[in-house]
Amino acid sequence: RMVPSGKGTLLFTGASASLRGRANFGAFNSAKAGLRTLAQAMAKEYGPRGIHVGHVIVDGAIAGDKIKRHLPELAEKLGEEGMINIEGIVDSYSYLYNQSPQSWTFELDLRTSIEKW
Repeated sequence: RMVPSGKGTLLFTGASASLRGRANFGAFNSAKAGLRTLAQAMAKEYGPRGIHVGHVIVDGAIAGDKIKRHLPELAEKLGEEGMINIEGIVDSYSYLYNQSPQSWTFELDLRTSIEKW
C-alpha cells in the first residue's frame, strides 16, 4: 500500500548489538546487524519512492511492566534512571514518523544518560 501511494514510514527496532559484536552473543549480534543492513537497503530502495525507512537502536532495558515482573532484581538494580522511559521511546518514534521527506533521519540511538556506551 505504501509504494502505490508514494508515502509511508517503516521503522525497525534494533540494538547496540547491530553495531558491534559481543562474546557469547553471536547469534543476536548477527541477527541485529542483518536487520540494520536490511533497513539500510530498504531506505535506499524505497526512500526515492516516498517511503521513510528508519532504524532505531534501543540501547538498554525498557522501563515497563515486563522487566519489573520477570526481572525484578535487574529492574531494582537499574532503577528508573537506568532504564529507558517508554514515553520517551514513543516520542522518538513519533518524531521519526512525522519528519518531512526533506529531512529524514535513518538511524536514531536511544539510551539513558547513564548508559555506558
